[in-house]
Amino acid sequence: MFTHSTLNPRHVIGLDALRFLAAMLVVAYHYGFWFWTDPLPVSSTSLQHLISFPEFFFATHFGWVGVQIFFVISGFVIAFSAERSGGFDFLVSRVVRLGPGVWICASVTLVAVVIGGEWGAYQMLRAFLHSVLFIPIAPWIDYAYWTLGIELVFYFLVFLLVVGGKFSWINRLALGIGLASTLFWLLVWAAGLLEAGQFAQVMQQLRRSRVLGLLLVHHGIFFALGIFLWLELVKHGCRENRLGCVLFCAAGCLQIALTSSATNETTGTAFSAWIPVLCWLGALLCIVVSVRRNHRVHALPPWCLRLLKTAGMMTFPLYLLHQVAGAHLMTGLVQAGAGRWVALAGALAFSLCAAWLVAVYGEPALQRVTKQALLRAGARFSLLRKVG
Repeated sequence: MFTHSTLNPRHVIGLDALRFLAAMLVVAYHYGFWFWTDPLPVSSTSLQHLISFPEFFFATHFGWVGVQIFFVISGFVIAFSAERSGGFDFLVSRVVRLGPGVWICASVTLVAVVIGGEWGAYQMLRAFLHSVLFIPIAPWIDYAYWTLGIELVFYFLVFLLVVGGKFSWINRLALGIGLASTLFWLLVWAAGLLEAGQFAQVMQQLRRSRVLGLLLVHHGIFFALGIFLWLELVKHGCRENRLGCVLFCAAGCLQIALTSSATNETTGTAFSAWIPVLCWLGALLCIVVSVRRNHRVHALPPWCLRLLKTAGMMTFPLYLLHQVAGAHLMTGLVQAGAGRWVALAGALAFSLCAAWLVAVYGEPALQRVTKQALLRAGARFSLLRKVG
């Protein structure tokens, strides 16, 4: 049980709630909109032809912005945690944080895919291995894994600062990846004004480039903003940090507006870009309030703190489990004669319950084993270096 004395007072508990809400935005987007409008469905090829929820389109079409929220939180949290870590400790913390969740969730999704029977054996094995080995190039067992490669590149850059004793350069890292990403999206916006021509075609291709994605060109804005928010809210407020926050907040709004337009073009819809932009700005406000009022949140009853902490723990498995496994469950329920609402409720209940089980029981157990193995390996390596 979490209590006032056992919960680290530096832990920003409001971010746990925001992470969970961001994950639910993504779930709502997939279940309420994307499954039924994606011209090239990857979750379940048969589901799109069985049921649909057009009444949810207006309320869920912007849920993809949950990923941008994740990236901002990641920039904030990684800067927060890396400041007091050594290189090996930082590496261990990242492996322990990501590895067990991925290994468990990928295995659960593999079972769902096998039962669904839509994939060939080679395709399943290849996608599974790409997922559990953190290979940043598709295919993956669930397309949600596309974000992990981007996260890992960001972690690696921060790791280089930590291991090189240059963590004080974190603002330079943020400025570098943020400005490169901002420039890219300004070029995309300029190409969109032309509407045709070779430049516009090239920029469209670059928007789909996995290499640029892994170089943080597509999403560096959000990691940079998270770092500058940490610098401003936690370290020391100054003009340079505030300028970084304003610049990358504006650039983030541009990226989200352009992504909204691209989604409309892909799905044949015409929703306003203001909705995801305002949703994202609301999330940024939540980050600021969570940090500024963290001491008040920690004064909440222990049961409430436990609930918020558990919600944050559920975020990662919920994100990894809901899409493909949820789609296959929906398909199976409908084919068994269930109505669309029963299928939707069943997939949502499965995603939440499975995420809770993984977060509360599966991940902690495997994280302990993983951490012990890494620490033993690190101790052996240190001993060999001394002997050598």
